[in-house]
Amino acid sequence: MPQKSSLYAQAVEISADFLGPAGERFMRRQITTHLDIEPEQLRSKDVEELVSWVRLTFAVLTDDTTHVNAFANRLLELAKQTNEKKGKVAQHDK
Repeated sequence: MPQKSSLYAQAVEISADFLGPAGERFMRRQITTHLDIEPEQLRSKDVEELVSWVRLTFAVLTDDTTHVNAFANRLLELAKQTNEKKGKVAQHDK
C-alpha cells in the first residue's frame, strides 16, 4: 500500500470507496496505462486527465451516472485541496 499522505494513497482511498478491494488495482492501472507514470509520481496537475479516464472506465463498470460523477468529483476535490495546501506552504515560505 502507498504512503498514506501521498496523493496516490488518497486517490486509492477514494477508489476503494467505490470499488472496494479492487480500488488500488483500478487506480494503479489507470495511472500507469493512461498517464504513463508510476502511481507514486501522481501530482495534482495529473488529476484532470486521470479523472477523464476514470469516468470513461468506471462508466463501463456501472451505468449509474451518479456514482461515476461522485467518483470523479471526489478526485477533483482532492486535487483542489492538494493545490490549496501547496499554495499555503509556498506563501509561508516567502
